[in-house]
Amino acid sequence: MTTSRPEIPEDTYEDLMQATARALCEHGYSRLRVRDIDDYFGKSRQLINHYYDGKDDLIEAVLQYLLEEYERGIAVGDDVDPEQQLHSYIGQFFHGPDIENFDHWAFVTALIELRSQAQHYPRHQELLLQNYNHLRAILVAIIEKGIEQGDFKDVDADTFATAIIDVISTSRMHKVCLGDDDAIEHGREVLETIILPQLIGDPGRN
Repeated sequence: MTTSRPEIPEDTYEDLMQATARALCEHGYSRLRVRDIDDYFGKSRQLINHYYDGKDDLIEAVLQYLLEEYERGIAVGDDVDPEQQLHSYIGQFFHGPDIENFDHWAFVTALIELRSQAQHYPRHQELLLQNYNHLRAILVAIIEKGIEQGDFKDVDADTFATAIIDVISTSRMHKVCLGDDDAIEHGREVLETIILPQLIGDPGRN
């Protein structure tokens, strides 16, 4: 994904994106006002109005920012085998990438809030679908590589990638929306005991 944004100083841009994300988590999309963002931003509100045309324009920018930061953070090198890659991605999807000052659960909360309103905002839908397809494509590529190298069973890579992503997404939603502190552990158990054993093992037993 490529962020399209106005010519705004980098430090100001980072501060504004972080402030918008925090305000979104606290107030929710429907109740969020520019003045709420300004409370976290700590700089002149005129700067917000100068660079962005209202709340919706700013929310689109922060959605792009959050998705790109996340995608950048979860990158795993090709110098590890497919099984290691797969477990690394799953761990990061559940617990967040290792990025300095990146609040994973604030990110997840903001993302779920934006998803809940996305049916009203086609551009948000487009960005979220692009992100979903991108993350699923990463898993598909890892699984296909593992099958090719004989590390994984000969399965439908797209089906397994979709199952993994959907288990993780549901677990995160239960934790954030339902306050289920055990949701992440339960999600990992589903993957470790049901899904991954059907993928990782001796291909000769298929």
